[in-house]
Amino acid sequence: TAFERSDNTEPAAVTSLAVAKDHRTLFVGDERGRVFSWVVSNKPGKGFVDHWMRDDMTDSCQDCKVRFTIYERRHHCRNCGRLYCSACSRYQAEIPRLKIHQQVRVCRSCYTQLQVGASSTLSSSSPQPPK
Repeated sequence: TAFERSDNTEPAAVTSLAVAKDHRTLFVGDERGRVFSWVVSNKPGKGFVDHWMRDDMTDSCQDCKVRFTIYERRHHCRNCGRLYCSACSRYQAEIPRLKIHQQVRVCRSCYTQLQVGASSTLSSSSPQPPK
C-alpha cells in the first residue's frame, strides 16, 4: 500500500477501499489479496496519524535546529506533522480541518495560521451591522 507499515513488508498497489458501517475503520485491499485496516481514534490528536513525519527522518527541530537528545524530546505538530523541540511546539490550538475541537500541540507557524483562520471564520459568521 501507499502507507509504510511494519506489518507490510512487501507493498503492493491498492485495489480497493472500504469504510466500516460504524465509520471508524478503513479497510484497504491490495493486488496481493491482503487487507489492511486503520481505526479512527476516540481521542482526537492521538493514535495513528498518516501525515506525521517519521521520527527517524530528522535529528533536529524543524524550526530552531536544536538536536534531539534523551533530554530534548521531539514533538509532532498535530497540524503539519513536522518534528519540533518542546519550545518550538509549545503552542495550543484547535484544528477544525482534522475535526480536533480541543487544544492540541502545534508549531508556531501552524498556530499563527490557525488563529488567522479562526478569526476570519468568527468575523464571517458574526452578524453584520445594517447599512
